[in-house]
Parts: sequence; C-alpha cells; structure tokens
Amino acid sequence: MSGVLLREVGYEPRDESPWHFRLFGTLQVTHADSPLELGPPKQRALLAMLLLRRGMETGIDQLIEALWGEDYPAYAKNLIQKSVSSLRGLFAAEASPEEGIALEWSGGGYRLDTANAYVDLYAYEGLASAGISAAREGEILKAAELLERARVMSTGPLAEGLEGPMLQRERLYRQERFLSDMEVRAELELELGRHRNAVPYLHYAVDKYPLRERFVWLLMLALYRSDRGNEALKLYSDHRARSIAEMGAEPGPSLRALHAQLLLQDSELMVLPALQQTTLPRLGTILPTLRTDQLT
Repeated sequence: MSGVLLREVGYEPRDESPWHFRLFGTLQVTHADSPLELGPPKQRALLAMLLLRRGMETGIDQLIEALWGEDYPAYAKNLIQKSVSSLRGLFAAEASPEEGIALEWSGGGYRLDTANAYVDLYAYEGLASAGISAAREGEILKAAELLERARVMSTGPLAEGLEGPMLQRERLYRQERFLSDMEVRAELELELGRHRNAVPYLHYAVDKYPLRERFVWLLMLALYRSDRGNEALKLYSDHRARSIAEMGAEPGPSLRALHAQLLLQDSELMVLPALQQTTLPRLGTILPTLRTDQLT
C-alpha cells in the first residue's frame, strides 16, 4: 500500500478552493483559511494515510498495518472506526455538499474524496512531473521554473511527527524523489550557464546531505565555472576526508574524474554537460552545447 503512484497521476493545484490539505511538515487542514482541529496523533496519522490514498479504498486491515505494523493493539479496529467517525463529523460540519469533501465506506474500505481541494503534496508532484517532462522536451527555462516552484513547496518531512510504518516509508520515498528532482533543478541551472545562481543552493544541499555525491559534483563544477577553482578543490578534499572517515571508502569515480580535471584546469569543464543522461535520456540530442562565452 503506497501513495508513490501519485507522480504518474498528475494534479492541477487549485489554490482557489476553500479547502487546503498540507502534508509537508506538520499535517494541517484549513477551510476558508481557518485551521481545523484534527484530533489526537493516531487520528491525524489516519487522515494522512487516507490523503496519500485519496479516492482509493483502504481496508481496515490495511490501515492497521499502515498505522501500527504487525505489533498492533487489540483496540486498533475500534480506534480506526472512532477516528473515521470523528473526521467525518469534522468535514460535515465545515463542508457544503457542493464542495465534495467526503470520507465514506465503499464496500472494500474507507475512501477519502478531496474533490478539487488543494493538497500540497499533489501540487508538488504535478509541478515536479511537469518540470521533468519539460526538461525532456528541451524546454529548459520552463523546466527550471517549474522545478523551482516545486522546491519551495516542500517545507518539511511528510506528516512530520506522526508515527506509522507506511508514513515512514512514504517519507523516505518522498525525500529521495525530492532530492532527485532538485539534482535536476541544479543541473538545469548549470546547463543554462547560471552557475553563480546555483552555487548558494548547492552549498545548502551539500551541507544538508553531505554524502550525496551528485550535489558535491555539481557544486564543484559550479564553483570552477564561477572562477572559484580553489574552493572546488577544497570541497573535494573535505568530502573525501568525510567519506573515508564515515564510510571507509574513497569518493565515487565520477567525483574523482572531475577532481582530476580540476587539477589540470581542463578546458572541457566549461562545456561539460551537467544533465545526467540516465535521468533525462533525450536531452543529449536536444540541448545545445554551452560554450564559455555563454556562461554568466
């Protein structure tokens, strides 16, 4: 049971809806800008689960496994039923019939329908997917804009502070997807020749995720292209020391190869593609090569 297929569904964010569901950071629901009291932690976790599976039936046994795993209490089923009843009452008290917010039992399980409500996670997925698609089509400026709009929406871990095996799996998945999207975001900046713009963002990414070598690689290249080659070499040295100390291993081959080019001040660094062919397979035949005189 997972919400990971959201990425393929597509979602048009509707900010004009009076209903806003926020899954990034602390779970929040507002109606007409007024926050709703969502109840105790397990009830909020249940709502988060149903939001991840909006429009899909989720059975009692699935919910128990998702909220507690194999070690669940004897009262788990009753607690779920009580929580569902409370959430129904909460939505019924606020939503008019035409708004379409409903939590119903439909034979195989409970189903949450959010109609045209704004759900930040779905809005993020829609923007990020559109950004990746634009990059594949060679619309690099559009792709960078869409991925930047997606980036600022991710304000914290999914349903932060709430417990449950499925929520933990979803947090890990979402973090990996977010980091992959943001790697592409940085790659686009370098392909556009906006390496100076990329440096602050990449510094932040490397500081927060120091062992993620793709961010280190991109920052080294951005620094070099910004006439900060010595800083790029120091960044490699610091990363190598950390990698050996914490992982007992040298940096990966891509990073070592870039380091060797930096030492030689290889002129090819100014035209080295930043976009990964495995991530965006069509870009190698679409993107123009950026030369030194195009770099800003």
